[in-house]
Amino acid sequence: MKVEYGKTGTYFYLVGLILTVVSLPTSRFGLSVSLFYLLVLWMLLGLDMRSINKMYLEKPLVSRILFRIAFSFKGIWYNIKTRFADFLHNKVAVVMASMYVMHLIGLIYTSDFPSAFHDLRIKLPLLVIPLVMSSMKPLNDKQFSTVLWFFIGSVFFVTILGTVKFIRRDFVDVRELSPFINYIRLSLCIVFSIFILGYYLVKRNYSLIIKSIMVFMIIWFLWQITIFESITSILVIAALCFVLTMYFVFRSRNTNVKICVVVVIVVVAAVAIYLPYKVVNDYMSPAKVDVAQLDTHTKLGNTYVFDTINFGVEDARYVGLYLSKKEMLDAWNKRSVKKINNEYEEGYHALVRYLTSKDLRKDAEGVERLTENDIRNIENGIANYNYIENPGFKTRIMKVMIAYRNYERSGDANGSSVFQRVEYIKASLGIIKDHPVFGVGTGIIQPFADYYENTNSKLNPEYRLRSHNQYLAITVAFGVVGLLWFLFTMLYPLFADKRNRNYLYIVFLFIIMLSMFTDDTLETQVGATLFAYFNSFLVFASSERLMAKD
Repeated sequence: MKVEYGKTGTYFYLVGLILTVVSLPTSRFGLSVSLFYLLVLWMLLGLDMRSINKMYLEKPLVSRILFRIAFSFKGIWYNIKTRFADFLHNKVAVVMASMYVMHLIGLIYTSDFPSAFHDLRIKLPLLVIPLVMSSMKPLNDKQFSTVLWFFIGSVFFVTILGTVKFIRRDFVDVRELSPFINYIRLSLCIVFSIFILGYYLVKRNYSLIIKSIMVFMIIWFLWQITIFESITSILVIAALCFVLTMYFVFRSRNTNVKICVVVVIVVVAAVAIYLPYKVVNDYMSPAKVDVAQLDTHTKLGNTYVFDTINFGVEDARYVGLYLSKKEMLDAWNKRSVKKINNEYEEGYHALVRYLTSKDLRKDAEGVERLTENDIRNIENGIANYNYIENPGFKTRIMKVMIAYRNYERSGDANGSSVFQRVEYIKASLGIIKDHPVFGVGTGIIQPFADYYENTNSKLNPEYRLRSHNQYLAITVAFGVVGLLWFLFTMLYPLFADKRNRNYLYIVFLFIIMLSMFTDDTLETQVGATLFAYFNSFLVFASSERLMAKD
């Protein structure tokens, strides 16, 4: 039986929920404050201090204060005892929280206690949020929607700030366009916001103006995904759209509709395959070069070198054409405070590649035609004009191609998020091979550090990270047994209660579970809170009426 706390208490609880969703894309500190706030409310809501004051109004001041303290502690203990009992009687909540308990059990056999205690602190939302939300009263439809709208508004606000930086070209890497949290976590928030908006667009009878704004926001968020060059996010969106479309098609009894939709899906899939193929093919297919027809000297009379082997191809151009090293470096050193004296110094290859990306020759004239922004970009290590001026999936694919060429030649994955992940997978599998059943215990930083050291990894120290795959991270820590339990805790709510099989919860779970293939989502405060919050909010915070409506 849930403790009563009236309209005022509901208001305070709603404020805590809103504070959390607003902080998700904006503030780690805000997340810590909101989690503490919700836990305090969990203990305090339901105390009737007015009745206590009236009961002891005739007592001396000191007595009144002592009685208030005594009854306050009694009331807090009653709240804790009652709400904890509600939590224990909620099988779904207990299973959700067991994900954190598994980390506590992992302390028994861990060898990396500093990392283990850090993990327990970071993942505390996995325990606290199910505990709180499962034992508090659910919200009505309006309150539930208000929380989601604040979440969407907060995400939208953050993307506006990122867009200002994008327009001003005030960034070195597109990841910097997420000003407060990691861009991967922000991308997850954006993707979920898109599908919440789609849900309300279909399910709610908003005015035409409101619906137009919602359509604009969906388009805006899709554009943001392209700016972030987030291949994972676009794949998640595509997979979800495909699944939802097929679901509604098979529910339709109109054969013509089914045929038309299937044709559209086939066409879209063909285009989705062809466009990346075309980008890669164009990238690898530069125009044929007849060296006999090329200029042999610069305007200053220096000889050009044509190196089509060592530099390779980028942006469908041979990087090593029209190369006059000394002339180029002399011109560069006159314009930049970051001097480059030979081809072995830092910045040389960035300069050569940047000039190529602008279709300029690698000589004094080419350097002189660079703008001040170009000079600044090269000084910051940006090796391609398109990385700043034309971010998007085409540029992302080109980055991957360059990294692949380097990784294939030397096995060096440093600086490439894609091929660093390959190394992380190798490391994860190597550790799992030695500890397959129960893993290494909570805290896996030291086991990874030992693996990289023992295998003489080419990764630089700053890139020697963990799995970047949540399923592998869980298996490293808790073995195959832990992985099976982890998957059970994720899927159990769907099978425990058919009311949980509603659109918003299934979509959120789909987004999170797919994202975990390319990111260790729960290994950061924002990721753990994002998962724990919506995993509980969409199950426990909805009223019976709202959930039945879906």
